[in-house]
Amino acid sequence: MTTSLKAAVLGLLLLALPALAQDDETMIKRFCLAAFDAATRQAGTTPPAGMGEFTCDCFIKQVNQGAGLDAAKQTCTAEAIKAFQS
Repeated sequence: MTTSLKAAVLGLLLLALPALAQDDETMIKRFCLAAFDAATRQAGTTPPAGMGEFTCDCFIKQVNQGAGLDAAKQTCTAEAIKAFQS
C-alpha cells in the first residue's frame, strides 16, 4: 500500500471515528478490510479465513473503547496473530 493511500485511509478513519454509528462502523470496516487485504497481498501472504474480519472487528472495538489508532492496530494485530496461529 502506498504511503499516500495509507494517509488517505487514515484520514478517512479519523474523520469517521468520533461518533461511530452503525453506518460509520460499516464504512470503516470496509476500509479496514481493504487495507488488510492490500497489506497481505503486498507481503505476499494468504491470511487464514476470517482473520481480516477478526482484526477489523477488534480494531473498531478498541477505538470505540477509546484506544488510539496506532494502539488499536498494534493490539489487534497481536490478537489476530495469536488467535490464528496454527
